[in-house]
Amino acid sequence: MHDVIVIGGGIAGLSCAWKLSNDGLDVLVLEEKSVAGGNIRTEEHEGYRLELGPYSVLGGSETLWRMVEELGIEELAVRSEAAADNRFIYRDGRLQPLPLSFGGFLGTRLLSTRAKLRLMAEPFVRNGARPDDTAWQFFVRRFGEEAAMYVMGPFVSGIYAGDPKLLGARAAFPKFYDFERTSGSMIGGSIKYMLAKRRRMKREGIKSRKGLFSFEGGLGRVTAELAARLGQRVLTDAPVESVSHEHSEFTVEAAGGPYRSRALVSAVPPTAASKILERLVPDIVRPMEAIPMAPVTLIHWSQPAGTGHIPPGFGFLMPRHYGLRVLGTVFASQLFSGRAPAGRELLSSFYGGMLDRQFMELDDQQVIDTLRSEHSRILGCDLTRPEMIRIIRYPGAIPQLLPDHPERMEEIERCLARHPGLVLAGNYLTGVGVEHAVASGYNAYSQVRGYLAEAGAVSTERAQA
Repeated sequence: MHDVIVIGGGIAGLSCAWKLSNDGLDVLVLEEKSVAGGNIRTEEHEGYRLELGPYSVLGGSETLWRMVEELGIEELAVRSEAAADNRFIYRDGRLQPLPLSFGGFLGTRLLSTRAKLRLMAEPFVRNGARPDDTAWQFFVRRFGEEAAMYVMGPFVSGIYAGDPKLLGARAAFPKFYDFERTSGSMIGGSIKYMLAKRRRMKREGIKSRKGLFSFEGGLGRVTAELAARLGQRVLTDAPVESVSHEHSEFTVEAAGGPYRSRALVSAVPPTAASKILERLVPDIVRPMEAIPMAPVTLIHWSQPAGTGHIPPGFGFLMPRHYGLRVLGTVFASQLFSGRAPAGRELLSSFYGGMLDRQFMELDDQQVIDTLRSEHSRILGCDLTRPEMIRIIRYPGAIPQLLPDHPERMEEIERCLARHPGLVLAGNYLTGVGVEHAVASGYNAYSQVRGYLAEAGAVSTERAQA
């Protein structure tokens, strides 16, 4: 009998389990794959250092950095190279840099003069926030159609691999939505928010960080560190089939099981969670399966360095109306050092998403041919065949938070209320970023700790430690 079983060994499940184990609780993590970490893992391949998911984390990710400090690995953090500030969006046959200053904004060719004037008028646009706004409706209303098409649209593709005309503004971009709802302006609301955050962080003694970061050895160092701290509490190659509950005990049917616990955390994607919990919570299946998952094909590939074809920067994003299938490409070896052998450049391209689900069906040669053809056009040169190429397919990579997502989550919470001790974690709850995943793990930890204390399974003093 364990105190807690956590299903899923991604960063949400690992962060929750690590916090619980630090309280002296008997925790078991069940992970279906042969290694823990979920999509936040780093792989060494033919002399290249590849990220299997996100490449970096933001300096402003408060819960993540709190965890890093608690782990004692802050000194392993690595700030991105200066070139990472340069970002590009494809328009009219070339990569246009996103402006980094007001002067750059005035001179950019990314937007027409009319679009710039419309964007600068944002603080004076009427507050029209509605709960059922899509991201597209929101961005067009606040910034105009051209800016929505060439800036916000690619931004949505880069984060969600999604369709801005389907994603909900309130669910997918809650801060932006609240800026308009409470301040009547995105620009005005963001300024107020940043000033208030700065004052709060100073008052609470929270260290302020700016920019993008990874860690020595890659972003996977964080999940590897969590798994190492948990040690034998993480059981890999242990896919879960079902869950039941009787006499205040959860029973988890999984490879090597069954396993029993007083509390249970589901930290797997919504589709997997619905199948695992169907027997215990049949009403949860419908709202869980109503959360779409975008398919993504991630392609790591190489080119000779020093040719001048690849501009210094983070990478580029692609608007959806040019007939090019790439969502965006990260210039990985320019983002952090040590990512490619000497004389080579590492790039990481993302394809598929909600608007191109068929890309997942292409075979490897078709993927390579598409990659070379499109990037030769984008970069304005005849690219050589990649010396190294690694193709990773994720059929369900990124949750899509639709306009009614908050109501779906309320329905899910009502289902959970009938099963005390059952808690959810994951990046489909409130947002898809690494920060959201870690925050969900910490929130699940607090809920489980409180439940066990109330049930008398652990002492109140230990639960409040």
